[in-house]
Amino acid sequence: MESLRSSKVGNFESKPIVISPTATVSEIIGTLRHYDAYEVFVQEGSKVGSITMREILKASEISSMRASSLMFYVAKLSPKDTVGRAARLMSDYRLRALPIIGERTIQSAVTAQSLCRALVSVKAFGNAAISKMMKRNPIEIGKNESISRARRLMLESNIDHLPVLDSGKLCGIILSNHIVFTMFPREGLEKGALVSKPAGYLDLKVSGLMDLDTLVCDPKEKASDVLRSMMKQGKTYSIVKLWDEPQGIVTYRDFIAFLAEPEELDIPAYIVGLPDDPFEAELARMKFMRWAKTLCKSIPRIEEMRSTIKTKDISGERRRYEVDVSIVSAGKVYAYSERGWDLPSVFDSIIDKAKRLLTKKRVRRQRESLRKTTS
Repeated sequence: MESLRSSKVGNFESKPIVISPTATVSEIIGTLRHYDAYEVFVQEGSKVGSITMREILKASEISSMRASSLMFYVAKLSPKDTVGRAARLMSDYRLRALPIIGERTIQSAVTAQSLCRALVSVKAFGNAAISKMMKRNPIEIGKNESISRARRLMLESNIDHLPVLDSGKLCGIILSNHIVFTMFPREGLEKGALVSKPAGYLDLKVSGLMDLDTLVCDPKEKASDVLRSMMKQGKTYSIVKLWDEPQGIVTYRDFIAFLAEPEELDIPAYIVGLPDDPFEAELARMKFMRWAKTLCKSIPRIEEMRSTIKTKDISGERRRYEVDVSIVSAGKVYAYSERGWDLPSVFDSIIDKAKRLLTKKRVRRQRESLRKTTS
């Protein structure tokens, strides 16, 4: 893993998709459709921007917009930057590609697909089940709900994949590109037509746009096998399903996060007692450090975070973990504990528990402060 993480991105170059700053939205969507891409790059002088499906999804009155109005500036890489840095930037900013700059122009790109192709062969994956990597309890939508609601859920949660349910059972999936491509139908793109308002697409039902050919996997499948299947079938996700019910979802972002270089924090953050299994150890470290980074942004008075892992009741290949986390903030210590057989899941549980408790305490302090102000 460290060998791949420290490799240079120049070894994983792809041809970039670059458009003019004056390109219209219909031209951008046509380009995305033609290349089956999620994003395009735009160069304005020395500045480099990106336009993703999600940026188009956010936009209103898109018929009058140009690329320069939609794009946002992205971090630029040099061929000598590491895979670890590229993966961290992709993961932090939810991107699937970054530009590689040479002689002040976009020379190439590094993509999530190219990094995942390299990741498949890393031994650290071993026999690890996909259930250890998946995002549990994914946001879902009913097949009879509107495209307007699907769009709103995607924008509110900053996601591009929504499993679709029929009476609680998985029946399809809707992606951000399904909605974007409906804004400008293929015939409109081919004629170069612009419309002042996409023709009632928001009133459609999800069932009218969803993909029925949904890629699914079993919770016990190997993570490496699931990733291979995603790449082979050209999918950016796999829904983890049991008895026709979604248990979780994995996307390229989950795999890319596994490659990201360690988080940089302004406070001491320790994790002690990581297991020998490199996959579980890496996932536990990643979850803890990402949570620490998020907490530091929302609770600026945190002074230290520490996690201690104890391995108990070793029986065959099964291990039971006891995880304790302490957070020092404004001179107070907040302690949280959780037990379980799956270490990444234990960290998910303890993070959810801490989020709920910390949110309640923050709300209580705000109410007390308001009472003092009004009394």
